[in-house]
Amino acid sequence: MIDLPNGARRDIGDLQLSRYACYLVIQNAYTTKEVVALEQTYFAILTRKQKIIEYEFNKLITEVEKRMFLRREMVEHNKKLADAAKDAGVI
Repeated sequence: MIDLPNGARRDIGDLQLSRYACYLVIQNAYTTKEVVALEQTYFAILTRKQKIIEYEFNKLITEVEKRMFLRREMVEHNKKLADAAKDAGVI
């Protein structure tokens, strides 16, 4: 529901936001709300992880080293995905 200038309220339905749009909304929201503080922490952690990964990747010299680095990253992500699916009841 949104408030209109004439005092009425209108249902605008559900919205789907991209990850970047969610990031922008959370960065500009009131930090006094617990959910906003949690989401800001979430995005800060993700940003830091990405910077670390990019730093480690850029230190690699050969294409083989880079390919092996990416393969290890994918293995870890696939393990986490499989665990999340199992926790959700996917067989």
